[in-house]
Amino acid sequence: MRGASDSRLLRLLNGQRIVDAMFDAAPRGISRADIARVTGLSKPTVSNLVADLESSGLIRLAETPTTSGNVGRPAMLYEFVPEAGFVVAADVGATKIIVGVANLLGTVVSEQELETGPNAETALNRVAETAHQMLSEIGGQAGSACIGIPGIYRPHSDSVEQALNLPGFEGMRVRAKLEELLDMDVHVDNDVNLAALAEADLDIDQTNFAAISIGTGIGMGIIVGGELYRGGTGAAGEVGSLTLHASSADSNTPLILEDISSAPAIRKQFGQAAESGYSTELHGSADVPEIFDAAAQNDPAAIHVLESAAEAMATAVMHVCLVIDPERIVFGGGVGANPVFVEAVNTELRRRLPQPVEVFASTLGRRATFLGAVSRALDELHESLVTDTLGRLR
Repeated sequence: MRGASDSRLLRLLNGQRIVDAMFDAAPRGISRADIARVTGLSKPTVSNLVADLESSGLIRLAETPTTSGNVGRPAMLYEFVPEAGFVVAADVGATKIIVGVANLLGTVVSEQELETGPNAETALNRVAETAHQMLSEIGGQAGSACIGIPGIYRPHSDSVEQALNLPGFEGMRVRAKLEELLDMDVHVDNDVNLAALAEADLDIDQTNFAAISIGTGIGMGIIVGGELYRGGTGAAGEVGSLTLHASSADSNTPLILEDISSAPAIRKQFGQAAESGYSTELHGSADVPEIFDAAAQNDPAAIHVLESAAEAMATAVMHVCLVIDPERIVFGGGVGANPVFVEAVNTELRRRLPQPVEVFASTLGRRATFLGAVSRALDELHESLVTDTLGRLR
């Protein structure tokens, strides 16, 4: 809206208030009278702008009008045309990519899972190629995109750091490359940050919480006052690097959380436990779900490893609670969302604290980051809708 004349700026601002009111009511329709009541705008102003928004194809009359009583004409309700806008969202992981397209109301209309490929450049190219194909198939245009990446994104330098499981980001201007490939505005963010946004959308009453993803690595997204907190340089939430007081047997270097509670660490510790004499019915190369299932069946080696991982994670959770005082903590990822692990961490927290924060397993599964990317891309699209639609009319 920058650079607009006073009258045009006022028109755009009023249009934004109307669109915001309609999004608050969505997916239900809303009448012009209710728009006027909610926004405080005059009825003539609302009528004129609603007519313009309708002629632009952004909104339409709902098919089923309703009445507030048994007499009088039914109120005409207006709703968004879902196909009036689309967004692209993607979760770029170390081995898999989820990419999809959602409509104006957030409904995912197309979604695919791809192999990541050998490096970051291949992965981003695959995201763009698939997105263009999806948009072509549905006959739509996307106004914004959000891409989740497995590392620290530095907005000031448009770079990604510490994406240890996906090489090739070095020297790449990530957002600039994606905007060139996709030909639209792109938002780039850490994958766990986006997962936290998706969790926030599930429970809007929880405005202060943390989402911790525990899998190959460990990361945390932080919601404070209902908003994602990224920190001064975009690196907030790197809890996997938290130094613990323990040291490994063959080194004086302190262990970090990922050395004990990540999936590779749990597998390694189980093999070591089996070799050192802990009895077990499992092979020493067992994977994490098997280890946790065995722990639930009182397998000594599996219990030993589970307790070690849960104790370390409980220590990290306690530090998080001291710093940000969350109302709740959500665990995701292949390790974190496992109910056996969640219960072990909660048991350890109850043992240590008189009023411990409750830890919950995420219900979003592997799509958490992708759904958070949809939400973030829609936020960007909503901010540009009025300028793009009303700006074309006059």
